[in-house]
Amino acid sequence: MITIPQAKKIVLPNGLRVVTEEIPTMRSVSMGILAGVGSGSETTKEAGLSHCIEHMMFKGTKKRSAYEIAHALDSIGGKMNAYTSKETTVYYAVVLDRHIDTQIDVLCDMVLGSLFDPKEMEIEKGVILEEIKMYEDTPDELIHDLFAEKILHGHPLGQPTIGRAETVRSFKRENIIDYIGRLYSPKNMVISLAGAIPANVADLLKPYFEKYEGKAVPLKQPQPAIKGSISLKKKKTEQSHLCLGTGGPSQLDDDRFAFAILDNIMGGSMSSHLFQEVREKRGLAYSIYSTSSPFRDFGIAYTYAGISKENLEQVVALILTEFTRMKKEGLTPAELERAKEYMKGTTVLGLESTASRMSYIMRSEFYYNRIITIDEVFEKIDRVTNDDIIRLANQYFRDEFLTLAVIGDMEELPVKELRC
Repeated sequence: MITIPQAKKIVLPNGLRVVTEEIPTMRSVSMGILAGVGSGSETTKEAGLSHCIEHMMFKGTKKRSAYEIAHALDSIGGKMNAYTSKETTVYYAVVLDRHIDTQIDVLCDMVLGSLFDPKEMEIEKGVILEEIKMYEDTPDELIHDLFAEKILHGHPLGQPTIGRAETVRSFKRENIIDYIGRLYSPKNMVISLAGAIPANVADLLKPYFEKYEGKAVPLKQPQPAIKGSISLKKKKTEQSHLCLGTGGPSQLDDDRFAFAILDNIMGGSMSSHLFQEVREKRGLAYSIYSTSSPFRDFGIAYTYAGISKENLEQVVALILTEFTRMKKEGLTPAELERAKEYMKGTTVLGLESTASRMSYIMRSEFYYNRIITIDEVFEKIDRVTNDDIIRLANQYFRDEFLTLAVIGDMEELPVKELRC
C-alpha cells in the first residue's frame, strides 16, 4: 500500500518551512505560499487588511508591473490566484513542470517584492469596496459571516474576512507595511510544492529567502465566550436565510473526526437527515446543509437553510429536533459505517490533483508541524463510535450555546427561544 502523501520537509535557516511531494506520474507543478495571517489576526480597525494585502500582492513589484505578473503565468498556460481565510492567506500557482522556474520567481517576487504603490492601492480599494457591495447583495453568503459575528461576540475570528467599507477606506500604505512586518514572518509561513518537482527544488527557493527574517508570531487565540442569541438582519430578499448552530471542536482536537461524521449524517449530503426531512419529504427548502469550521483553538458548527419566511419557524423546529435526536440516539450502525466510508472517499478523491495535494501538505504542516498521512486519518475515522457521537452532541448542542442568525424581509422573528 502506498503512503499518501509521501511528503518531505526542509526548514531553512530563517525558520521558513518547505514541504514537497514528488508525484512522477504528473506533468504539472502546484506551488503555494501560506502566511499564517487572516481576519483573525486583525484588530477592529484593521478589519479586511489581510484581504487587502492579498489583492495588493498582484499590483506590481520592483521587477514586474501588475500586467507583467499576470502575463508571466498566462504566457505559459499557468494559473495563479490567492485567497484569504480566517487564519491564513495563500498565494498559489499551477504550471507545467518545464515552467517551475517562472512559477517560483513570480510567486516569490510577489510575496517578497511588492511595492504597495499608494496610487494602485486607491484603485484596488475601489475594487474591494465593489466586492463588499456584491457580497452584501448575496445574502446566502452574507449569513455565514453574520452567524460567526453573533456566536463569537467580538472575537477577531468573527470579523468578516472581506472587511468593512469604513475600515477598507481608511487603509494607507503604512498600515500594510506595519502589518506585514508584524505577521509575514518566515517562521509564520509555509511553502508547499507538489507534482513533477525536481529533487533540488529547495535549492531553487533558498536564494529568494536567504535575507528574509522575522520573529516568531504567536498563533494561539483567546477562547471566545460562546453564548446563545437570536438575531435578525432585515433585508429585502425573496428568501429568508438562516444559520442555526453552536460551538464545535478545534482543528487540533481529534474529536473533529467524530464531529465531522455527526455533521455528515445530520446535514452533510443528499442522504442526510435534514436534507431528507426538510427538502425531500416536506419541500420546505431548496438548499439546506450543516457544516463546521474548526479553527486552531476552537470551532463553530451550524446548519444553513434558504427558505420562505412563512416556513422559518417550522424549519428551525426541525433542526432543533435533529439536534435533540443526536443527543439521545446518535447514529445507527449503518449510518455510522456509511459516514465513515463517505469521509474516507471524499478525503482521497479530494487529493487527485497536484493543487489539492499541495494544499493538503501545506495546511497539515501549518496546523500540526508535520504531514498527516491518509492512513492516519483513516485510523482516526475508524476509531469513532456512536458513544463519541452522543457525547459530542451533548457537549455542543446545549441550549445556552444555540445561536440563530437570520437575514430576511421581516420586521421580527417568529422564533423567541431555542431549546433542544
